[in-house]
Amino acid sequence: MVRMWTFGDSKVWLESPDIVRLVNVGPFDVKLIHDLAAVARELRETHPTLYLINDSRRTSSITSEARRILSETPEVMPFAGSVIFGASFSLRTMANMMGRASTLLGRTRSAPFGMVDTEDQARAWVADLRAQTQAVPRAS
Repeated sequence: MVRMWTFGDSKVWLESPDIVRLVNVGPFDVKLIHDLAAVARELRETHPTLYLINDSRRTSSITSEARRILSETPEVMPFAGSVIFGASFSLRTMANMMGRASTLLGRTRSAPFGMVDTEDQARAWVADLRAQTQAVPRAS
């Protein structure tokens, strides 16, 4: 049985082994950021590495407060990598501008972020990132 969290019209669930799947409906706002972070904290007790796949086909916008929080404190999203798919042109443009502003201000994310067109591309993006992470030698 899959456990699902519902935040308004948006839904979140874990897809084994390490993907947190978000179907966002409406605005991506501060409440959703905090709700996602809480889910991630809970799941990290048994899944130390998590990747976020965000289905943004029904995301209407990203609020100014959410943009500010993500730009100033990107660690609020505790994922090893996050990728969105299906975002509108305006949402993609906003995300690109946020990324550039963070880079210019020296607030680059430690976790990779991607934007792709389709769910299959999002899953491939996570698989590539997972493979890169597993290929990095670890100190013993």
